[in-house]
Amino acid sequence: MKAIRLQTEYLTEPLGLGLAAPRFSWNCEAVKIQSAYRIEVKQGNELLWDSGKVTSSRMLHIPYGGQALRSRDRVTWSVTLWDEEDKSGETVSSFFEMGLLSPSDWSARWISGNYRPTKKQRYPADSFRKLFSVEKRIASARLYAAARGVYDVHINGTRLEDFILAPGMTDYRKRIQYQTYDVTSLLQKENALELRLADGWFRGSVAAYGVTQVFGTQTSIAAQLEITFADGTVQTVVTDSTWGWSNDGPIRFADLKDGEVYDAALHPTYSGKALEVAPPKLPLTASDNVPVKEHERMQPILRPEGVLDFGQNIAGYLEFRVRGKKGQTLHLVLGEVLDASGNVDLSGIQESRPAKGWNQMNLVRKLLTSQVRGEVNPTPRQEIVFTCSGGEDHYKTSFAVFGFRYVQVRGDVQIRPEDFTAIAVYSDMEETGDFTCSNPLVNRLVENTRWSMKGNFLDVPTDCPTRERLGWTGDAQIFFDTGAYLMNTAPFFRKWLRDMEDGIYPNGLLPAVIPYSGVEMMYKATGSSVGWADAVYLVPWRYYLRYQDTQVLENSWGMIERYADYLLHHLGLQDKKAAKQNPDNAFTYEKGVHLGEWLEPEEFRDTVYGTKAKHPEECTAYLYYAMATICEIAKVLHKPADAYARCAEGARKAYLRFATLDTDRQAKLVRPLALGLLEGDTKRRAQARLCQAVENYRFRVGTGFLSTPFLLPVLTQAGAPESAYRMLENTEKPGWLAEVLDGATTVWENWEGNLSQNHYSPGAVCGWLFDTCAGIRMEGENHFVIAPVPGGTLTYAQASYLSPYGRVTSRWERTEKGIRYTVTVPANCSARLCLPGGEIQELAWGEHTYESVD
Repeated sequence: MKAIRLQTEYLTEPLGLGLAAPRFSWNCEAVKIQSAYRIEVKQGNELLWDSGKVTSSRMLHIPYGGQALRSRDRVTWSVTLWDEEDKSGETVSSFFEMGLLSPSDWSARWISGNYRPTKKQRYPADSFRKLFSVEKRIASARLYAAARGVYDVHINGTRLEDFILAPGMTDYRKRIQYQTYDVTSLLQKENALELRLADGWFRGSVAAYGVTQVFGTQTSIAAQLEITFADGTVQTVVTDSTWGWSNDGPIRFADLKDGEVYDAALHPTYSGKALEVAPPKLPLTASDNVPVKEHERMQPILRPEGVLDFGQNIAGYLEFRVRGKKGQTLHLVLGEVLDASGNVDLSGIQESRPAKGWNQMNLVRKLLTSQVRGEVNPTPRQEIVFTCSGGEDHYKTSFAVFGFRYVQVRGDVQIRPEDFTAIAVYSDMEETGDFTCSNPLVNRLVENTRWSMKGNFLDVPTDCPTRERLGWTGDAQIFFDTGAYLMNTAPFFRKWLRDMEDGIYPNGLLPAVIPYSGVEMMYKATGSSVGWADAVYLVPWRYYLRYQDTQVLENSWGMIERYADYLLHHLGLQDKKAAKQNPDNAFTYEKGVHLGEWLEPEEFRDTVYGTKAKHPEECTAYLYYAMATICEIAKVLHKPADAYARCAEGARKAYLRFATLDTDRQAKLVRPLALGLLEGDTKRRAQARLCQAVENYRFRVGTGFLSTPFLLPVLTQAGAPESAYRMLENTEKPGWLAEVLDGATTVWENWEGNLSQNHYSPGAVCGWLFDTCAGIRMEGENHFVIAPVPGGTLTYAQASYLSPYGRVTSRWERTEKGIRYTVTVPANCSARLCLPGGEIQELAWGEHTYESVD
């Protein structure tokens, strides 16, 4: 018996922690009930805190209760458990290390390339270098670094790959993340510390339209190396004007979306000196998140037309070796699909950008007419232009990331496919969920969804890794629960909620994309859209339900309350005459710009959209959902919510004036059922009509962005699980498995498949596979409800979920006599097994098998 999977603030042995009062969590091994625990926290031999023996089965979020922690403290903590017979088990230890908690901890100066940048020009990557000696025996060495731009670090020729595309994405007007690196093993007597700096999110192209210099024109970096010797003394190496600088190295151009231009014959000379610049007037913060790292590596096959096919659509970059004559070039274009001729086709992900750059009128014209006057360039370009040195060259992308499966190679250099590798790049989240069943197409759908999640969880949850690559709020809230089954998203979404706090406007309006990424006239306007703005309360609420983390709710309450008040101040129809004629106008909502259901199959879409579209049905439905959910949050936090409760009841009544409950348009029926707007006979009639609509559409998917995640759950709740299974397994378009049959390896943005091939949000259907097909649901502390719903053509289905409390599994399989159910409950947990026939079993730790007879 012992504690396993020890974590500090959801992280395993983190360096550079920025949370001054961390919390501890663990799972249990080989124990039916944890009756007590004891935590001891030490720094070296000094005891900082001893919880004593605490009688409790609690495993999550135990707050540190000792003396205040300081910057750089390296702390060891251990936990001892007692079982149900009060016998103690093995003591298990972990550690964490604090980051730089105060601005006074920083002595590094901010430095930049020694030139005066202009808005109309793009620049090569900057290279900085410091040579220094170390004379004593080293005990430890830490490098702290942050940038306005993206950076990487080389020490004595070794690139640090602890965090790719550091410092990550934030609103650089509000907050900049720093990273902490353990570089002890890399130092020697004579050392070279090299930093490279490129545009990144700070100065590079962002959003759908490739707008540049969103946060400024001058990139800069600060780095602080602290070497602690065995005798206790410390040597510090910091960025300042003594560092060598040049921008004559091989990276002649670097843009996160457009790609890189690389000349292998060039090397930085460091012939100039770095320019000291003013530091940012905002905090440097630890991300307290998992880093972005390199992951799966794939080899290609060579297709005709010089196209490398890696077999899997990813977000990542390339590494290759090539030998050519000096000056010979390769032009590589990376994309998700091929056209009819077998060439890489970027038309589904590109927009047009003015060749001379954006101005206000150009942008307005683009948004209103989808056209730009004058010469235009496509964006994103997703290309690498490589020039050979004359010898054998090695290349790996440094400051760009692409959405691609295919790479078209053109040039006068002969290549071999075995010399090319595609590398997936995403946040280093622990994989926690797996689902398999007897239908291989469904299994592929789950994998496609996992790959789309990997392709879009790069420090922030983006919509796609190509066209916009922005933290769209609606995508994140729709996918939250599914993503939390597949991976441990707790630290990732905690960071994004901080971004949300940075981004929300004082009046409670939430931008449509988080963090801020420019193009404010578009993303601020669409921020009011229901289903997107609702992320402000839905992500914290679902986070709490998943991870039982009240702290996240408490930290989010301020912006949740602001959004609720924003809604209360914008009630009523926009048309004054219609408002007077509506007796429920005080609880009706439609003001602002709303996207509606968004991306239904083409035959169901509204003909009017954007600022001219009115959506009182969708808006009033989400008004009720918002107020009802915020009331639940207020109850947990013991906050007053009478005004919100009154609005929820009023909105429920008002909604019926806009409801369309006799229709084959599935979204109009799914929404009120999913959001809890209907009761009694009205609810039963809507359920029956939805089942009829699904049958009329031949069990194909007829919903769009907002309602697709609710479709199968609502059908199941309506007593029609077989309809849900028929829809899931349907291979006709529009549908999930139709994409799989078309060769998709990620989830498409729309049902037609002519836009981005990598949008994770429609894959939210996989949540139903975990919580309904396999039936795994968490219900409070240390407890699960396992309620599998067999159906369809499946002969078996099984799911495994490494929950915050430990790994729980559920499997059902058809036998000659009926169905066999096998459930595994993690240690120190219990579960209620609810079988389809109504039988209920209370389960303790261990594996349990039950047979039902048809």
